[in-house]
Amino acid sequence: MNKTETLWQRVWHDLQPYEGRWSQTWRIALLCMVTAAVSITYGIPEASISCYVLFFVMKSDAAESSVMALALVVLVSLIVAALIGLIQITIDSPVTRIIWLLGSSVVFMFLGVSSALGPLGGIIALVIAFVLTLLSYIPIGELATRAVLYAWLMVAMPMGLLLIASLLIGRNPRTLLLQEMATRLEYAAEILQQGSACSEQAHENVLTGIAQQQKRVRWVALFHLAPRYWQPWYAHAVLQSYGVLLAAYRWAQSQPQPTEHTHRLAQSCRQAAQQLRQQQRPHQLGLTELGPFASAHLNTVSNLLQQLADTASPERIPKEKTSFFVADAFSNPAYVRIALQTTLAALLCYLFYSAAQWDGIHTALITCYIVGLSNTGETLHKMLLRIIGCLIGVAITVVYWYVFIPHITSIGALMLAVFLVCLLAAWVVLGSERISYAGLQIAFAFLLINLTAGGPSVDMDMARDRIIGILLGNIMMYGFFTYLWPNSIMQFVQKNLNQANEALQQQDQAPTLTAAIWHAANAAQALETARYQLDLAHLEPKSLRATPEELQAQRAQWQATQHRLFS
Repeated sequence: MNKTETLWQRVWHDLQPYEGRWSQTWRIALLCMVTAAVSITYGIPEASISCYVLFFVMKSDAAESSVMALALVVLVSLIVAALIGLIQITIDSPVTRIIWLLGSSVVFMFLGVSSALGPLGGIIALVIAFVLTLLSYIPIGELATRAVLYAWLMVAMPMGLLLIASLLIGRNPRTLLLQEMATRLEYAAEILQQGSACSEQAHENVLTGIAQQQKRVRWVALFHLAPRYWQPWYAHAVLQSYGVLLAAYRWAQSQPQPTEHTHRLAQSCRQAAQQLRQQQRPHQLGLTELGPFASAHLNTVSNLLQQLADTASPERIPKEKTSFFVADAFSNPAYVRIALQTTLAALLCYLFYSAAQWDGIHTALITCYIVGLSNTGETLHKMLLRIIGCLIGVAITVVYWYVFIPHITSIGALMLAVFLVCLLAAWVVLGSERISYAGLQIAFAFLLINLTAGGPSVDMDMARDRIIGILLGNIMMYGFFTYLWPNSIMQFVQKNLNQANEALQQQDQAPTLTAAIWHAANAAQALETARYQLDLAHLEPKSLRATPEELQAQRAQWQATQHRLFS
């Protein structure tokens, strides 16, 4: 009972509003509605896929969304060019098609889990596999080529609309960056005012680290959204605002009594936050000496606020060495095994629905590529969210068919339904990883059933087939990830805990305060990932699941590492 209550409490918490959630939600829903309208008006097939891609590509700021959209169009264009040539080779030979499907799937799934290509690797593998399987039903080369070109249009059209939307209603990364730094200073002020770290939002903000803000700094520089001489200050201010919150949180761990000094620091934090929200650099913060008996953490807060308002050239920020492949990409067999698990599951699904002449359940193949992750726990979690989201989407469809369809007389009413469902789905997508994937499936299930073949559809048989396909794909993935090279999530938990402890050790040895904050932020991000993975450990099958004693030991290690971060 307690576990159930805790689960529902977490889900409810993940559904609560936060700054920027609504503004991003309505933008996604609006763009999906426009995309569906364009698809129906101009007869572009599979409007559901065009809308679905938007959920993946549309990010919180216009700069990242634009870069992702352009990158996807370039990648898909290259893939289409390759597929047109591949069609001529494989269209008359089913065996050759399967060989190419296996080879391309393993290669791109391997790149997806072992390189900076990330999820795009899985998307590319899915596109190639899906097009090759379609050749069984389109045996004429010219028609197959036309189908591939339509596939390109299905991606390029929504990406073009996304670029236009980014220019017209996109959110400026510079504005978002300043708002996020201001939020951290406001959390710090609240802690200093009350003398306790009572805010769960502040705790979560510390554990998210600075990766998102560092990315925004790069977009600001790339798109010249601020004067060149300001750009080093932005990179430094990200660390300083994070350091202020972290130092305040550390100070509050001893449950101290607020004093006149802490009230003044809180006022300075609020003043700096207000200036940031007004898109000004903090200045004239009224900082005074804290005295010889002030806490070291309070002195850190004061020093960082002073640096935040300082116009002098900031010191250099440490930079992490990055490469296209992860460090153990070619020495760890797990990456190849994951690629093989996903590919074999997808191939079996394809062979099954081809032999049964049941093309309606082709969502089984799509499911295999979508839910495949680096370990069993995360894969099963994604499967569960996919099933839940799909069932919610189908339930909404049934209500839509029997309550609203009889009263819909124009495409405008249909587009309103698309907007409202995508509004709900986008809100869920913008939650934490515990629930976000369910939102994708709510939208995809509704759109896939109701916008088939470039227009509205009311077909219960098709809805049934789509659900069966999703369940079949999940069953296949469950079998392969559970019985063929099972990869427990616990080893990833330990890996992230080791990274957190290593970062904290580097923090203790850092030559400057800036470097120490940078390492502390890296430790916080690793800790947050480990916590998420620990929460998924109970989803693994009994043969793979850690014992209660092992879980307790890992949680104790996590708590000890978190205590070290906050002390």
